Amino acid sequence: ASAKIEIQLVIEICKMSILSQVSASCPKDCQCPPDNPRCAAGVSLMLDGCGCCKVCARQLFEDCSNTQPCDHTKGLECNFGGGYGSSKGICRAKSDGRTCEYNNKIYQNGEIFRPNCKHQCTCMDGAVGCVSLCPYQLTLPKLGCTKPKRVKVQGRCCEQLICPEEAKTESSVVKKHRKKQEKNRPGVECVSQTTTWSPCSKSCGTGVSTRVTNSNTQCKLVKETRICKVRPCNQNTFTRLKKGQKCNHIDKARRPVKLYCGSCSDGQCCRPHRTQTLPVHFRCKHGEIISRMVMMIESCKCNLNCNGSNEKTPFYEKVIG
Repeated sequence: ASAKIEIQLVIEICKMSILSQVSASCPKDCQCPPDNPRCAAGVSLMLDGCGCCKVCARQLFEDCSNTQPCDHTKGLECNFGGGYGSSKGICRAKSDGRTCEYNNKIYQNGEIFRPNCKHQCTCMDGAVGCVSLCPYQLTLPKLGCTKPKRVKVQGRCCEQLICPEEAKTESSVVKKHRKKQEKNRPGVECVSQTTTWSPCSKSCGTGVSTRVTNSNTQCKLVKETRICKVRPCNQNTFTRLKKGQKCNHIDKARRPVKLYCGSCSDGQCCRPHRTQTLPVHFRCKHGEIISRMVMMIESCKCNLNCNGSNEKTPFYEKVIG
């Protein structure tokens, strides 16, 4: 009987120990700041392990816990060591992550490095992803600056964008008046910056494609989305020709038809080559009519490089200017 009491006592002590460890690492009630934290370049914003607040992910060899998770997008995990029930650990790369070779140097999976003063890179399971540290590559010149110039500043790594027009002497009153006019006047000419459309998120069926542009009256960077459909999912791969038949490169249809990309018989990837983006009206079930931008395929092209194709898979963007 005494042995049973001792075993039961040990079990209760273990339960209390585990409960105290959980409560120490995760709060009972979630109390998050009103605004999301601003993370450094290349650092992901993610939900903490308690499912409470968004935090800046911890990087390689940094301290971690449930409230300070490691950046799993870079193949990192919180290593709590040999201590059972430890509430704090160190971010380390997963054992199955591959190393990266960059400029004849080997970097561990999840390791952050700066190959130069302008870029910060991360090794992510054999692939290197880089982000720019120079603000001129992330921001636009001032509104109304028609001919911005990049100028090398002594003692600084990054070049700066300046407006030659502002070099002219003008009083503070004139400056204030000009800024007020620019703010209230829509359509002020600005340097147009538009990225190419991203590949369709799906290789077949309906997906989405995005781009970033400042081609608007406010000259502000906005994200645009369009609906895309490279090919139907039930489309045949390619037509088998009978003996004596020919495959014409161009065949004019008798009536307008929607073009899709087929498949390349030699194993290459068939992708949209030239496209248009047009507004299309859709009628919803309850009768409401909405308009959405839709990709219209004009021509397709076979390509040997199938990386970053239309498959909906995670990818890392390499930004090196």
